[in-house]
Amino acid sequence: MRKLFRLALLVFLMSVSLCGGARAIENDMLKVGIKYGGDAMFSANLQNYNDTVAGMGYTMGYFDGGRNYIPLGPETDEYKISVTIDGNFYASGNANYAGTGAAGATVGGWHLQLLTAFGTYEEAAYAASQYDGAFVAFLMSGYAVRVGQYTSQSEAEAAMASWGGADAVQVVSPSRTGVIVTVTGTNRVLLYFDCGGLYSLAVMPRPVGGEKPVTWFRGYRYYGGFEYQRVTGGNLNVINVVNIEDYTKGSVPYEIGNDKPLEAIKAQAVCARTYAAMQTRHRSQGFDVCTTDDCQVYQGVAASNEMTDRAVDETAGVYMYYNGKLAEAYYYSCNGGASEDAVNVWGNEVPYCKGKADPYEALIASRIPKYHWSTTFTQSELSSRLKAKGISIGTVKSAYVSEFTPNGNVRAVTFVGSNGTKTVYRESCRTTLGLRSMRFNIGGAVGGATYCVNSADHSLSGLGGVYTISGDGTVAQYAGSASDAYVITSGGVSQLQQAPSAPATTSDTFTVNGSGWGHNVGMSQWGASAMAEQGYDFRAILEFYYTGVTIE
Repeated sequence: MRKLFRLALLVFLMSVSLCGGARAIENDMLKVGIKYGGDAMFSANLQNYNDTVAGMGYTMGYFDGGRNYIPLGPETDEYKISVTIDGNFYASGNANYAGTGAAGATVGGWHLQLLTAFGTYEEAAYAASQYDGAFVAFLMSGYAVRVGQYTSQSEAEAAMASWGGADAVQVVSPSRTGVIVTVTGTNRVLLYFDCGGLYSLAVMPRPVGGEKPVTWFRGYRYYGGFEYQRVTGGNLNVINVVNIEDYTKGSVPYEIGNDKPLEAIKAQAVCARTYAAMQTRHRSQGFDVCTTDDCQVYQGVAASNEMTDRAVDETAGVYMYYNGKLAEAYYYSCNGGASEDAVNVWGNEVPYCKGKADPYEALIASRIPKYHWSTTFTQSELSSRLKAKGISIGTVKSAYVSEFTPNGNVRAVTFVGSNGTKTVYRESCRTTLGLRSMRFNIGGAVGGATYCVNSADHSLSGLGGVYTISGDGTVAQYAGSASDAYVITSGGVSQLQQAPSAPATTSDTFTVNGSGWGHNVGMSQWGASAMAEQGYDFRAILEFYYTGVTIE
């Protein structure tokens, strides 16, 4: 019995471990790319204060491979600091510029470094305090002390003589991976950092009491710390390193707003948290997610309020899974009447992103901005637009939706021109024309294909509103596809046929009528709001828009 018990316990622990492994979040600290690539910065300022207390200051260190913050020792009460790439620069106002400026404002790129190595920051800081203008440098080899602000190697070498020559100090020149922390508007150096690109300088705001510090950067307020990556030269990538819950508080209000029902905001919080936790697309650039809708919008805490913070706090640690793995939580503003299968939009099957008729948006359609929309192209405009998209068919003679999905969204659009015919599919139908959603028609009613019974004189617009009556009298909305739909008429049983879509041909214009805004895959944010108003909680909302998911 004892052996059997131990075996059963081992099996149980292994199953828990396996389940935990499948559901484990890689790291609850996110790296958010704020400035990078072409937007990387020569110098970046931070300002750390709250509404009542100024001068909370910062600590300085780096994040290790596990994203744990490792403080190096330096702390400052200064609440305005600047991080600048190594080299000659000068302070003017609250900005640093490359080159040299007035005396007292210039930081030179050449310094004299004491030959003594120091094991701790405290030892180095004490040694630096013995010399005017000296500062601590953290290098791959440990702590060092540097003295002087020289704008050229020859100037530094000339100054070396007064220090006893090469037996006491050495000249150090600007590094391709070095960064310097100064008090904003001055040439006072707080720390020099250069780990050859292996680690990057990190700055953490210091809290006052139990209050969570907020840091200003480029007009936005952020929780968490900042990392300054300079791996192979060039300017600084500025990265916000933030707990995933605080990140979610900085994304939710910008994606769904801060005035929606609580349960809808909770659903958005789960989506935002789940989406962020599984992103790896920017890893090669040194971070996880960006701040734009290329990932999801994140602008810090300026737009968060009691409602959005409550939604994040009450769903803290809750993610969406499919078959034990994080689910890609796609969402959009509104679908116009039906969501769509991912395969019909992006060409890839996503098992939990299945389209369905959405009856909830209609309840609040009058409150949704531009829910119904219309766009008109002249013949010349449409021809030019297609050419710019690489579709060279000459002057457009006709354009029409040539295929609808069973949910009534567009799957194919055909253009007939003076020099040929071109059909585009899936999301290209929307992006080629620059339209707001996947739910539209050209020169006809919105809502998908027209299906006919026996003849086109008896037609139905789409299948979203079609219901069936079973043998026991049960009434249910039709969930199948058009290909297996049959109807009973006075003439017998007939298959439901898709009526041909007449090409929209006019002398000089093409009018597109549509509804909704977005790609139609996953959760409708306005639909979530409507469901919340009907009394559904965030779990029910997510389970409606995502098929077969687990929320935990």
